[in-house]
Amino acid sequence: MPVISVVMPVYNAGKYLEGAICSILSQTFFDFEFIISYDESSDDSLKIINKYQKIDDRIILLEGNNQGLVKSLNEAIKLSKGKYVARMDADDIATFDRFEKQIKLLENSDLDICGGHYLSIDCNGKIIDTNLVP
Repeated sequence: MPVISVVMPVYNAGKYLEGAICSILSQTFFDFEFIISYDESSDDSLKIINKYQKIDDRIILLEGNNQGLVKSLNEAIKLSKGKYVARMDADDIATFDRFEKQIKLLENSDLDICGGHYLSIDCNGKIIDTNLVP
């Protein structure tokens, strides 16, 4: 059983999807499954997912029928086998050590949930805002 189940809904995210997938697959913490819930996009999202699924067998593809974000996420969570569930959006980029830091915090603290601060970036990767969360 994987320690983490990463769930990522995808709908018309082709423009950002490769960066999101690569940021998960290049994590310093390796013990995870990557459940991608694809919801019938009109762009090249499925082609991108299939490309990475051939490279990394941790990727599990769920195909929906325009069921929407909530149902897509619920289906992915039902399928998950990990001790923890990590949420990822198809237009996010995770830092290379995100899971390593979050697992360490969860395992060494009395926490049930763990989030993180995030940076908003523009299409060129320039930081345009810093968002601090509890």
